[in-house]
Amino acid sequence: MPLSHRHSTPRFLLRATALALTLAAADAALAQNRDPDGLRGSGMPGSGENLLTPSGTADRSETPLTGATNAATAPRAAPVDLTAPNYGKPRKRPDPRAKYQGQRKTPLHALPALAPYGGAATARQLRATPSRSSPPPPIAAIPTIPAKARPKVDTDPYAAIGIGVGSLRLVPYVDVQSGYDTNPNRVSAPAKGSPTLRGEIGAAWQSDWSVHDFKGDIKAGYTKYIDAPLASRPDAQGKMNLRIDATRDTALDFELRGQLDTQRPGSAELTPTGIKNRPLVASVGATAGATQKFGDLELGLHGTLDRTSYEDATLNNGTKLLLSGNSYNTYGLRGRAGYQITPGVTPFIEVGGDVRRHDEAIDGGGFARNSGGVTAKVGSTFELTRQLTGEASVGYAQRKYTDARLPALGGPTFDAALVWAATPLTTVALRGTTSLNESTIANASGAVSRAVTLDVSHALLRNMTIGAVGTLGVNDYKGVNLRENTLSAGLRAEYKFNRSLSIRGSFTHERLTSSAPGNDYTANVFLLGLKFQR
Repeated sequence: MPLSHRHSTPRFLLRATALALTLAAADAALAQNRDPDGLRGSGMPGSGENLLTPSGTADRSETPLTGATNAATAPRAAPVDLTAPNYGKPRKRPDPRAKYQGQRKTPLHALPALAPYGGAATARQLRATPSRSSPPPPIAAIPTIPAKARPKVDTDPYAAIGIGVGSLRLVPYVDVQSGYDTNPNRVSAPAKGSPTLRGEIGAAWQSDWSVHDFKGDIKAGYTKYIDAPLASRPDAQGKMNLRIDATRDTALDFELRGQLDTQRPGSAELTPTGIKNRPLVASVGATAGATQKFGDLELGLHGTLDRTSYEDATLNNGTKLLLSGNSYNTYGLRGRAGYQITPGVTPFIEVGGDVRRHDEAIDGGGFARNSGGVTAKVGSTFELTRQLTGEASVGYAQRKYTDARLPALGGPTFDAALVWAATPLTTVALRGTTSLNESTIANASGAVSRAVTLDVSHALLRNMTIGAVGTLGVNDYKGVNLRENTLSAGLRAEYKFNRSLSIRGSFTHERLTSSAPGNDYTANVFLLGLKFQR
């Protein structure tokens, strides 16, 4: 046998012996894991004893393999009786129902009989009656996160923003226009036209108070005629209102008002003829009172004070025509009672009285023109779904003069200030006024003046508006045969570049027809300009 084979045979036996010992140690470790009840060392087959030892009790710590599990160091459990009846079978759990066997069952109560459904009345009763079967929640309800408010829609993105002055919102403006007027002095034909320049400034304001209210507007303008400088004239008007809420049902009302105008040279009030300037007429007034509410009933009492002043006229020869003696004061008191039928409709009854006292008891014609007057009217305020808002009334007014030669002045009255939103783009406004005006004409006690104005405005674009306006008026004099009919019609358009700047254009036709010869006139006015506002 070669030398290589002699040396390899003992090595092969050593490897086989080591492999057998390794398998025996692995089998002992598996037996230890499979026998958690501690059956090793009991002498029973399969108890995990090392079968390679003759006695069956060899210590496993003598195994030369360092990677095998040392069973001698593991804790040994108590011996188990293999003759037990449940050995090798799953353990039975006690039946939880056993302790209830033999006990008497508690009888269940019978459910109430079903009642027929009573319809909508029963449903409303069930909703109104809280349920007793459902207990309240054991914990407080967690509030939900409020939804983010949507941004407000700007209905007029070209409207003026205004200036904040304390708690007031002030909206000032400047209007500059130029054009042509065919009859600057409003005289009978022939009339000479003239290029026209006009400037106007004004402002409106509104308070932002939680209680009380303060609002108003004022404007002043001047019209310059290039070819007729004596016809140039100013004009102005304004009004402011203050309401103080003394209590929830009591309000104190205050008003200041004013107006500035001129008399035309061809007017029947200016006699003799030949007046070259336009005398000023100014009026200022104030109102103070209170309004008390008793539920739906509303009672108001207000006092008024007005002053009307006339400027002296200048004749063509340079002499003065004294008109300032015709100035007068008016003191008045009026009461009003209204009852609210619905939140938007309040019918009312209003009665009032006043006295007029002239600066001169006897005028230039020798007439005593001090007088006293009474008025009565019935009407209603309207606010129907924001489509029709305003006030309208009918009544009767009368004025008696101190001079017996002057007949009583009076007649039916009609007053209205209504705004109708026909469509979101179209607005119609109706205004009607009736007044008893003073006169300086000999034997004439005065004139009953009535006027009706219809104004229609339509938005072609969000920044472009067109409109039309028409006015019919009549001045009916008492004591003399004199009647004047007036007509005014016009068209206008406005284009807004932004909130601060707009371009405006207008055309106006004016006509007066009088029963007195030589007093008629016709005029056409064209204007185009820019308006600046803040």
